Amino acid sequence: MTTSSTTRIAGAAVLITGLTVLARLAGFGRTFVFLHTVGNGRLADIYNAANTIPNIVFELVAGGALASLVVPLLASHVAAGDRERVDAVASALLTWVLLLMVPLAVLVALLAGPIAGLLPHVPADHQATAASMLRVFAPQLPLYGIGIVLTGVLQAHHRFAWPVIAPLLSSVTVMTAYLSYAVVDGAQTDFGGLTGTGELTLSIGTTLGVVVLALCLLVPLRRLHLRLRPAVRFPGAEGRQAVRLGWAGAVTVGSQQLIVVVVIALTADRGLTLYNAAQTVFLLPWAILAVPLATAVYPTLSAAAGRGDEDAYRASLSSAARTVILAAGLGVAALVALAGPAAYLINAEAAAAGIVGFAPGLFGYALFALLSRALYARGATASAAACTAAGWIVGAATALALAGVGERRQVLTLGLANAVAMTVIGILLVLAVRRHAGAAALAGLSRATVVGIVAAGVAALAGWAVVAGIGHLVGAHPTAGGSVVQGVLGGLTVLAVFAGVVYPAARSDVAPLVGRLRRLRGRRGAATGAADDAASGAEHGAASGAADGAASGAADDVAREGKA
Repeated sequence: MTTSSTTRIAGAAVLITGLTVLARLAGFGRTFVFLHTVGNGRLADIYNAANTIPNIVFELVAGGALASLVVPLLASHVAAGDRERVDAVASALLTWVLLLMVPLAVLVALLAGPIAGLLPHVPADHQATAASMLRVFAPQLPLYGIGIVLTGVLQAHHRFAWPVIAPLLSSVTVMTAYLSYAVVDGAQTDFGGLTGTGELTLSIGTTLGVVVLALCLLVPLRRLHLRLRPAVRFPGAEGRQAVRLGWAGAVTVGSQQLIVVVVIALTADRGLTLYNAAQTVFLLPWAILAVPLATAVYPTLSAAAGRGDEDAYRASLSSAARTVILAAGLGVAALVALAGPAAYLINAEAAAAGIVGFAPGLFGYALFALLSRALYARGATASAAACTAAGWIVGAATALALAGVGERRQVLTLGLANAVAMTVIGILLVLAVRRHAGAAALAGLSRATVVGIVAAGVAALAGWAVVAGIGHLVGAHPTAGGSVVQGVLGGLTVLAVFAGVVYPAARSDVAPLVGRLRRLRGRRGAATGAADDAASGAEHGAASGAADGAASGAADDVAREGKA
């Protein structure tokens, strides 16, 4: 890559990283608005259940495969300047998406009643509402596919900004729908205050969010001057390459839908919105701390693996793994200590236990962000897919096993089931990396993990003590102002105590994390890695950069209201 190209990508990547953080915060803001307008009662649960169904269908049929193959199929042709081949591949991808997704959308709309009837323990009138909403949500299926293909086309051409802007615009659209619903039917009036106009405001507004998510990408696409036309055949060997690249993504994402289905089955009548709220809070530290650190090192791993430099690969990965696990420890401590104030501020107090349940899984999920990329860089996509699938299967089984603990503890147990899944994924990925790259690739990880767990425990306890102490001072009934004070002082305590424990024990490993916290607005190193991950890293079959994470993950953001 030339100096001018590197400078151009680095400059764009700074913008991407900032926009990615804003997109995550906008997703969190959407959850905040939802919980203060629609609420967390039965209407909210039915809405979330119905809105998740198209997403499950899409991910099972095409989502995971598309997300993992679009950029790799196009990147080399874009680099070679072969516009004719780019046009042909992009045309075939869009054609197949429409051929698969449009009939599926029609089928979902026609079968909306029977599908809604599968929701367990849901009264018939509530099932009817779910079916009515599902008919409006069904068009999201082809829109998801169009959005992912257009995102990949833009990324392959090094157009990274719009795929990250799209979720922001979508979130604003959906928040407007929630606020409009509150004007029409009143805030948090549940089924008792639901009118036909209010229901349509919610369902149409949400689907419009997906329309914006996908079709706003046509704005930058026009500047590429591609000639897109119906085509069912891929040129050359691209068809076989699509199958080879897509199956791992399909297995990974498809297996995750198992736990999603289990969650809906257990909470559609009560608790789904609280579960989503807990998941939203959990994903914030993962997205802001762990993912950028993982994406920053990915180009180095890809380059080292490509030239066969095992020493450089192992040195880069071992250092990154130690830093990522320490970053996860900080996130775990913050989640546990601040669960109460965070849940209160988003109007979901009962979700606090779920946040605590999710928290331990951050260690495994942070390792997933890094080690899956490490395996992709070596071409070991099968190992990454198998580890991830096994973890989610275990998580789904755990959720079912804990289903009998009672409704009051349901959000907690589902959070714990997810934590179990993520922990299994992390452990299996560690074993897979050791098998493929040797023990030196994760040198020092065991010690860093112990330090991170101990520091997380001590910092969480200290932060919780501060939060509890302030709670006693402000009274038995929490307030917004008191919760903000609890969050700020508790968070500062967590940070100070965590640093005090970790810094003496792992000074060199925590340095990148300190830099990350200091540069939340303009991290050149992590940003450059994010852009290269989406561009050059895609050549190794990963397509898992920061821009891709913000854009392709946005389908989940809109489909599952709580996933930020």
